[in-house]
Amino acid sequence: MTARHLPFLALALALAACGAKADKAAAEAPKAGETKTAPTGNPPDASGTKTGPTEASPLPPTAGTKLASYVGKYPFDKVDGVAWNDHVLVKAGIAASVKDAAVLKAITTTEGPSAPIEMKDGKVMAWACEAHNCGSHQWSVLIDPRTGATDVCYFDDSADNAKSRWFLASGKEEKRDGNCQ
Repeated sequence: MTARHLPFLALALALAACGAKADKAAAEAPKAGETKTAPTGNPPDASGTKTGPTEASPLPPTAGTKLASYVGKYPFDKVDGVAWNDHVLVKAGIAASVKDAAVLKAITTTEGPSAPIEMKDGKVMAWACEAHNCGSHQWSVLIDPRTGATDVCYFDDSADNAKSRWFLASGKEEKRDGNCQ
């Protein structure tokens, strides 16, 4: 493990700690007539067993577990019951890379059009934009399916109409010409 993985590890541990209490309470008090289900976050594998982190193992699974399965689908389409935007690796990767709270909020809460997820330069990429403002306000998330390293592009032409901001898995931020498409 390298130093650049430490923020991702810390985030994964924090997310696991937050979810563990809720999952434990839900498991101990099932409602009458309900069937117990696996907690949401990572999709189950073909056998129905939950994949990825658990309370006993808070580390993310080997990077691209199931992420390549989203290629050709839209971010709101579900793979094994989990949409791209709800996948634990996508959420953790974005949170680990994007250090600007306003940008993080914008890309995780703003709803709007999106393109089908694709492979770009060996990474799984999802692109979306703000409804009725796509040219001016858009973002993309690129995740390396081997390592889980996440780069995020954010373009807001009211801040800079010629350059996009890139939040890289390495912890660096840079500006690049153009938008996020």
